[in-house]
Amino acid sequence: MIFSVDVVQFNVMFISKALKRWIFGLFFFVVLALPVAFSFYKYYYTKDYNYLIEVECDPALDNCFYRDCTNPDDCPPGGLSVYKKYYIKAYDFTKCSDNSCGEKCSGGTIKCEPIECGISAEDTCTVFPDSQQ
Repeated sequence: MIFSVDVVQFNVMFISKALKRWIFGLFFFVVLALPVAFSFYKYYYTKDYNYLIEVECDPALDNCFYRDCTNPDDCPPGGLSVYKKYYIKAYDFTKCSDNSCGEKCSGGTIKCEPIECGISAEDTCTVFPDSQQ
């Protein structure tokens, strides 16, 4: 009988260790897989993030951002020195082709959120005197 009790205790301990390993493995898998699955769903499947785009701006009509492009290294590849900024959803960005986002934003084809110049302290804006004064 003593032999059978020791065997039963050994089996219970072995099952307990195996169960602990299985629970730990499952927990470890969930901790790693859940963020990966969530990120895949949010950023790849639903494309729930924004792009910041810069489009040409007419300073006579709008309050525009300004950057000095005398040094080509200070400007992005588009070379815009006077521009407007918009936030656009990633799923709408695929509708733009060949820098047509500005036209589609102003035309209302896609939903864009304009960023006003002068909200942040480091913004440099174009300011022209009012022609009616």
